[in-house]
Amino acid sequence: MNLLTDPIFRAETTSGPNVLSLPELLAQLGTDHLERLVGLQRHQHDAFHVFLCYLAGAVLARRGISNPVQSAEFWREGLLELSGDLWGWELSVDDLEKPGFMQVPLPAGSRPNSEAASPDALDVLQTAKNHDVKQARALQASIDSWVYSLISLQTMSGFLGRGNQGISRMNSGFGNRPIVELMRSRALGQRWRDAVERLLLHRDQVLSEPFGYDPRGLVLLWLEPWDGQSPLALSQLDPFYIEVCRRVRLVWKNGRIIKAHLYSADKPRIAAKELNGVVGDPWLPVDLKGVQKGDAKALTFPPVGITADHMRRLIFHDEVKLSALQRPLTHWRGSLLFSVSVLVRGQGVTDGFHHWEVRIPQEKVPSLFGGASRRKSLDDLSKTAIEYAGIMQNRVLKPAVFAHILGAPDRLRLDDDFSTAAWTGVVRDFELRWSADYFPWLWSVPEPFDEDQELDRWTSFLHRHALAVLERAEAALPGYSGRRYLVKTTVRNVFWGAFYKNFDTRGSYSEHSSRS
Repeated sequence: MNLLTDPIFRAETTSGPNVLSLPELLAQLGTDHLERLVGLQRHQHDAFHVFLCYLAGAVLARRGISNPVQSAEFWREGLLELSGDLWGWELSVDDLEKPGFMQVPLPAGSRPNSEAASPDALDVLQTAKNHDVKQARALQASIDSWVYSLISLQTMSGFLGRGNQGISRMNSGFGNRPIVELMRSRALGQRWRDAVERLLLHRDQVLSEPFGYDPRGLVLLWLEPWDGQSPLALSQLDPFYIEVCRRVRLVWKNGRIIKAHLYSADKPRIAAKELNGVVGDPWLPVDLKGVQKGDAKALTFPPVGITADHMRRLIFHDEVKLSALQRPLTHWRGSLLFSVSVLVRGQGVTDGFHHWEVRIPQEKVPSLFGGASRRKSLDDLSKTAIEYAGIMQNRVLKPAVFAHILGAPDRLRLDDDFSTAAWTGVVRDFELRWSADYFPWLWSVPEPFDEDQELDRWTSFLHRHALAVLERAEAALPGYSGRRYLVKTTVRNVFWGAFYKNFDTRGSYSEHSSRS
């Protein structure tokens, strides 16, 4: 099966079901007829979107064209020019010394060290926790499922023990690769066209920076032989390079792919470790928080995933360097979607797939993207609101919850191990509740605004959520039944006392009283 000539991708279109080759899929993305790709799992959406954008961008750049709306024949010819021949688009090639799609040529006589019997076993997900996607489900998988998993593995993986190398577009082997993008629509075609248009603008910027990319360099990294030792330098690559971080070969038998063989590699495919993931990837913001100018690193999300403060920093450009993919074009009109997705990884495990999408109303777009001076007042308010949430959580809600768990002791210990373990779930509940209100409240703030009035309004949200979470914790967590009335009374006294100590009667944070 060859991606350039054979129908591979199952699709739902406005005219009904269809199965498309890769060039036909790119042509469909130039229209608004493509509704859904069957078999593409949620955690694979953004990886496949980025893959398609880089492919299209590379073809258009080589031909000096900026319009992504082209025919299937145009894309077929352009992709063939990138590969030189059809071998690079074959899904299974018996000769290990020839490339297959996303599969590097290997030295003769190479022996695999492991195998995957299904696409989900091959995928980037390390499902030791078996929670986001159950492992090894698709033993009779469709061909496109293998393609999606192969792309996900090769373009999103981190280091996974000896012989399993990670991608260059990530800060360290145990990091993650967020996909951050501002969109007008989640419709497949519209999103792709908008991304490709801005990607070509981004290309000029990257080529002017000291990465050393070659505008006629290698795009399809699976075409080059790899012995597991010899890394490629950025100077050999096009800025739109599509990397492969693992040595993989698909095995075809009786008319279908039956498994994937995996071969170890002692060194990463690309020699860029010292760059900390900062390689000019427009979907990956550069994190400037707490680092010196020369020590910038690619944004990495912690095990808890994406928080409201992460989204605030990205939307308000707070200590992050953004690219054209996180900004609108001048002719855009209407509300926008700011999307962040990430598969958070640990050492050998997947800590969860996270996705957060914030709708930015049309009236706020000029303030947010019109320069730092225009967004400063709203930015300052957004920071203070996050601080208020932390005060409500740690100085008001936490003592009350601990008072309940510990049975209203004379001396409240906030370092109690059992209470601390129980508090983890409570604080997550509180964060989820106030985070859901955070951006709707922020966008409802008029321009100009009275800061005290808006913070009072925000405090009322926090107070309501904190009280609801406290009541839920009282019902769910173990307590002292023999002292039920005393405990409940003490808990309420602790809660309200802490609230009025930290916030004045209008709900504003009282800095003076909190110090007393």
